Amino acid sequence: MAIQILINIVIGFLWMVLSNGYNTEYFAVGFFWGAIIIIIFKKLLPGQLYFLYIYKWLKLILLFLIELIKADIAVLKLMYKPKLNVNPAIFEYPLDVKKDWQITLLANMITLTPGTITVNVSHDNSKLFIHRLDTEDINGEIEAIKSSFEKAILEVENNG
Repeated sequence: MAIQILINIVIGFLWMVLSNGYNTEYFAVGFFWGAIIIIIFKKLLPGQLYFLYIYKWLKLILLFLIELIKADIAVLKLMYKPKLNVNPAIFEYPLDVKKDWQITLLANMITLTPGTITVNVSHDNSKLFIHRLDTEDINGEIEAIKSSFEKAILEVENNG
């Protein structure tokens, strides 16, 4: 993947030099044509296309921001209720992600979402222990995390 980025940048600079226009517009045009060339010769280059990898990361970041806003609103609603009626819980979350960076990213995404915090990781890295400020359905919470954050993290790692 790094070779793809390097090829694309080199083609961008080469276009700039050959066009005798040393500014960002010429580089952008060359970078665009470099991307087209990379798509055409995809079979000769190792790994998935790097812009698909970047797309998956942007999708993960956007998912996190949306979930962050939704959780902010939910916690804000709880704060402004006349009577605080919450049902806090600590539950065990089974992990599908296996690599340390994936577990760390998932734990941090959960902790940064208002109303939840990752309390601990099991010694064998197979479970997270999560505290939720207000929940009625622990299985629903587990499924929500699996189908959003964890699924997106696994998609980033997928080289398909």
